[in-house]
Amino acid sequence: MLIVAHHAISDPETFWSAAKEIGSSMPPEFKLLSVYPSQDLKTGTCIWEAPGVEGVQKFIDDAVGKVSKNFCYEVNVAAAVGLPEMLAETTA
Repeated sequence: MLIVAHHAISDPETFWSAAKEIGSSMPPEFKLLSVYPSQDLKTGTCIWEAPGVEGVQKFIDDAVGKVSKNFCYEVNVAAAVGLPEMLAETTA
């Protein structure tokens, strides 16, 4: 399933430093597909592929929850606009 993780970041330097290292501790069933930081680095949105929202939420909160408020939700693929066709096919 596709999952959006939205981050409200209180300490951008610590958050983005930790985010660069996240791959080394990521569960094998998780895939980070996209990262979209704001210009000031105080907000970020990421797209994940993972078995469930709860797992991504916990993983992110454990990794960067001290310096950000994180909100995760499953993407409604059928209602999404602009989703790359390859992704839509693999998650349908």
